[in-house]
Amino acid sequence: MDLSSAPSGRSYIALPIDATQGFPQSFSFAFNTVTYLFSLYVNVQADQLSAEDGDLFDLPTDIAFLVLRVDVENAEGARSTLFLRKVVPELEYTAGPIALYFPEQVIARQNLNGMGDFGSRMTGGIAQRWA
Repeated sequence: MDLSSAPSGRSYIALPIDATQGFPQSFSFAFNTVTYLFSLYVNVQADQLSAEDGDLFDLPTDIAFLVLRVDVENAEGARSTLFLRKVVPELEYTAGPIALYFPEQVIARQNLNGMGDFGSRMTGGIAQRWA
């Protein structure tokens, strides 16, 4: 998925999301001398977890959606939450000095609390909020 086609025209840098590692997923990312800690999870209606294997969730749906949390770490190592909310593909989000965009959110049922290549695809990017 091309991160250059964001509605605002911002240039996004791809985040190191590896959908084969499953969800929830967390990683740190240094951007403009600041370390951000990303946590991604998929909130799914409980009765959908036991459905047939092979199902893909093209998020968001009426039963599932992606939640993103971004924490920032200061020089002393203390963390504070900068962003916490449901994200949808067609919107860009701003939080402090950054902008975020997640245009592709396709998650395989097997990647919910599980690792492997089951067809999940997740693309997300970070950009400077102000030019």
